[in-house]
Formats: sequence, C-alpha cells, structure tokens
Amino acid sequence: PMKIMLVVLLNCCFFCLPSNHLTDLYRKEETISVGGNGCIHSPRFPSSYPRNLLLTWRLLSTENTRIQLAFDNQFGLEEPENDICRYDFVEVEDLSETSTVIRGRWCGHKEIPPRITSKTNQIKITFKSDDYFVAKPGFKIYYSLVDDFQPAASETNWESVTSSVSGVSYPSPSVTDPTLTAEALDETIAGFDTVEELLKHFNPESWQEDLENLYTDTGHHYRGRSYRDRKSKVDLDRLNDDVKRYSCTPRNYSVNLREELKLTNVVFFPRCFLVQRCGGNCGCGTVNWRSCTCTAGKTVKKYHEVLKFIPESGHPRRKGRTKNNMALVDIQLEHHERCDCVCSSRPPR
Repeated sequence: PMKIMLVVLLNCCFFCLPSNHLTDLYRKEETISVGGNGCIHSPRFPSSYPRNLLLTWRLLSTENTRIQLAFDNQFGLEEPENDICRYDFVEVEDLSETSTVIRGRWCGHKEIPPRITSKTNQIKITFKSDDYFVAKPGFKIYYSLVDDFQPAASETNWESVTSSVSGVSYPSPSVTDPTLTAEALDETIAGFDTVEELLKHFNPESWQEDLENLYTDTGHHYRGRSYRDRKSKVDLDRLNDDVKRYSCTPRNYSVNLREELKLTNVVFFPRCFLVQRCGGNCGCGTVNWRSCTCTAGKTVKKYHEVLKFIPESGHPRRKGRTKNNMALVDIQLEHHERCDCVCSSRPPR
C-alpha cells in the first residue's frame, strides 16, 4: 500500500507542473580555452540525449593557432526532414571579428561528419534537440590544437596582392631606366597605393617639393575645367583606394532555387531568392590585373524559410490533396561575405 501511495503522489506532482515545463528549452553556454586535446559530447552519450536542449560551446585558442575537430564514429541524431536538419542537429561555425561562417549542420545516422579545421582561433559548436523524438548515441567531438598556422589561400586580400606597404614587395624597373616602356611604367604605378609612395619612387630627393607643387597653379601645367571650378583639391589616394575597395565586392544576385539546390522534382515559393555573390572585376589598379579574377574570400551558408511543394504525378488534381505535399522548409544558400582578387600569375601567399 505504501508503494502504491508513493507512485500516486509522484504522478500527481508530475501533472501539477506548469504546462510549459516540458516545452521550454534548456539553454547553456560554455567557453573552453583550447590548449591541448579534449572532447565535448551530447548529454548521456552514447545513450539517448534529453529533449529540449540548446547547448553552445565556444572554443578559443591563442592567436596564430587553429582548432581541429574530429567526430567520434558513434554518431546518431533525429533524422532530417526533406534532407534538412530542422529538429535535432549539431552545427559548427567559424567565428571572426567580421563574420560567422557555418561549416556544417548534421543530423541522422547515415554519415559521420568530416574532420574540420577552423580558419581562425575561434569556433562555435551548437547542439539543439526539440520536444519530440530523440535518438542515440548522440555525438562526441574530439578537439585539438593546430599550432602550425598558415593562412588559407582564399584569405588573400587586396593588400597582399597589390600593396608594398603590407610587406609584400615586387621588383620594378627604375623610372630612370631609358629602356622603360609605357607598359612597364604603368605596371610599376599599379604597385603604389598613395601619391606620396609614387613620388618617392620617381624622385627620392625632391618628392616633398613635388608633392607641394602638385596642386599649385604655377602656369607651367595645363589644368582642366574641373580644376578651375573645384573648391577643394581632388583626393587621388581616395580615388585609387575606391577602385581597389569596390571593384570586386559582394553584390545582390537572384538565384533560381530549383537550379541552385539541384532539385528538379519540387517547386518553391518564392521561385527565386536574393543572395550575396561576388561581382565586378579586379580593378586595373592591381598588378597584373588582366590575370586576376574576382572570387569569394569568405562564404557563409544561411538558412532561409520558403514554401516547398512536391507535385503528385499520375493523380488527378483534387481539392485539398496538395496540402499533404506542401510545407514550410529551411533551405541553405551560400552567400559571399568577402571577395578577393586572385591573380594566376602571382599565386596567393
């Protein structure tokens, strides 16, 4: 009798809990300083993990190091819906001061996530489970420190390609060389970012005087009409920088979702979506600009909610039948966050 009474009391206490107790997410964030090897895992691994979790681990290492992640061979979360991990998933993101790049989101049991090496010294791991199905064994991730840091080739930026100030210098012919052609001189000028650098190269002894006389109307030089009407002198350095900064940049592009996702048996609404993709050209201010192409330096995959419809083949169209084949889904589209000019004749450093 005592056991029966105890069970009844426990059941009564359980049902007296607030109705939202079972649906509220349990949230927790943890910061881990990576100085060697370690691991994180889903609660109760390798048994079934709990429902309603939102757990975040931020892994930080020292500067000029990276972090490597390797998933345990035992991996299993709730299965995806329409190939999208919506309910239970583990997600890895690269963090930097300027952007967040999603490296991947995984669920299901079919495949083990790949080994990942961060591009910076920060990486974020998120685990989410909903209030419905759970699975086992969950996941376990081993992390380690990579101290032989080398910038990725895609991180090449304008400065590393064009600027002598950044520490990258290229030999150029002297302007006093009598055999110097206009083409060679033009290529030499492409290596400078400011008028001051240019004049120092042309006339190392008198560049300061040349700079002072540049905007002085001495009567010895032809001045255009715009010079006469201008109230302030033109900033040549800014004009040169604008070419380099804005020629190759992320632009709005419209992509067809069926073509972008390579899904020919479904229909989406909206049919097209705006994404940020690299556009423009590599400005002629760069060295060897004819061999340079505008490519994505940083990409991020973002999730967007759209209406997905799978037409039924071989069945007559009936009122109400389409509801079973129509749903709001999350799709993943690639966006370009930074664009770089990569020159084939001078590989990225």
